[in-house]
Amino acid sequence: MRTSRQDLGDWGEERVAKSCSCPNCKRNNTLKLLPPNFKCADIICDFCGYLTQVKTSKVSDISRLPKSLLGGAWAPQRERMESGRSP
Repeated sequence: MRTSRQDLGDWGEERVAKSCSCPNCKRNNTLKLLPPNFKCADIICDFCGYLTQVKTSKVSDISRLPKSLLGGAWAPQRERMESGRSP
C-alpha cells in the first residue's frame, strides 16, 4: 500500500519533469522520469544526460512551486560520477 509521502513524491517528480527546464543545458521539455526505484535519481535530461533527484515538501498552496527543494543522496551520486558510470 502506498503512503501519502510516496504519492506526494510522485506528484513532485511529475511536476518538475513537466514544468522545469534542465538546470544543466537549460533546454525545455527534456526532463524525463526514470523508472521507480532507480538508484539515486528521479529525473534525467534526455538531451545532456543530467541526473537529478527531486525532493518534495508540503505546502498550503499547491498552485505555486516552492522557491527551493531539498537535495539528497549526494554520496551515492558522487561515487557514480567518479566511477564514470552513466545511467
